[in-house]
Amino acid sequence: MQFYVKLLTRVLKQMLSKFIKGQKGQALPIVLVLLVLGGLVIAPTLQHASTSLKGHEVLERKSDELYAADSGIDYALFKMSNGETTINDYQLNGKTVSVNITDMGDGSYLITSTASSAGGSSTTIRTGVSGGADFAYLLDNAITSNGDVILQPGSSVVGNVTASGTVGGEENVTGNVTDNVPIDNWPSAEQFISYYEAYVDTGTPFTEDNIDVANDLDNPPYIESLYRDGPLDITNTDINIGYNVTLNGTVYVTDFQEIQYNLKIGKTKQFTLDLNGQTIFCEGAIEVSKCTIIGSGCIIAIGDIYFAPDGDVGSESDFVFVMSVTGTTTLNPSGNFFGSIAGDADVTLQPGCYLEWNSLGGEGNLNFPPDVGVVGGSTEDMVLGGWDVS
Repeated sequence: MQFYVKLLTRVLKQMLSKFIKGQKGQALPIVLVLLVLGGLVIAPTLQHASTSLKGHEVLERKSDELYAADSGIDYALFKMSNGETTINDYQLNGKTVSVNITDMGDGSYLITSTASSAGGSSTTIRTGVSGGADFAYLLDNAITSNGDVILQPGSSVVGNVTASGTVGGEENVTGNVTDNVPIDNWPSAEQFISYYEAYVDTGTPFTEDNIDVANDLDNPPYIESLYRDGPLDITNTDINIGYNVTLNGTVYVTDFQEIQYNLKIGKTKQFTLDLNGQTIFCEGAIEVSKCTIIGSGCIIAIGDIYFAPDGDVGSESDFVFVMSVTGTTTLNPSGNFFGSIAGDADVTLQPGCYLEWNSLGGEGNLNFPPDVGVVGGSTEDMVLGGWDVS
């Protein structure tokens, strides 16, 4: 193109030089040359503009597809953190986004997100995701706190104590004490909620706010897996009989913020609750009193826990885990406690309490998420692999 322009310019100069010398008929030849030059230049220029416009349209379409496909990756991570691995197609900026999450069988997943345009063009992003969180360390200490630990005079602890804050009453501990060390891998409420929701039928909630072990349960009395969307009391109205109630599934209670304790166990008259390897989980706060806790199991609250049952809790062959995820754990049984306790804000051991951690206590049989994988884990714990864009 530049060659022809230069050539025409040279010819034009030569013709003008001759015409100027003769000074006759100068205007017409000049106009004719300009018309020829314009005809040669305009067509390629228009073609170049058209090509540039088409290229810009393609670039803009691919950019929109890339943006939409990238949104599919973010959406997949969000869904996985909530325990879901199936995503329906959706529309974004005129693009149809299809996301597929594939379990690779080794604890990792492959996310494939494709954004398609109406004309048939598409852009696909693939990335691997691994990670998750290991919470087994919570069972390895007598006390684990993401805040402070307060051991009242007269209490005693056999086992290790770990706290991100301070430990008051360290002289009462027979074991290693580690304090003022941040705990990076503290579980979130969402991780526990996602884990334990899988063990109950949230679509068919338990309709009553009270379970009377004397009248509401079969003989022998047992409590099956249940989901209560509201407060729940587990009580005994028969003062003459000490019932032995067995858990046969997870008890899940939601947070009803208008009351202090969303789940109350015991409170009025004596009965025995066999945890039977199961878990009692509450999104709010839990109070346990005036009952006896036997067997291995977990009692976990997102809010505060006041744990003051009668008699010994656990044994040399049973392991009980009591935890507040975001609140305060107060341990005050009338007998000895065998197992482990944990709390986010702080853990308080009341005067006269004896807590012993026992590695032979059967903690491996607990319904507890010692290893929360990618699905149901926090997005902060997820590690993305390399990106493949096509």
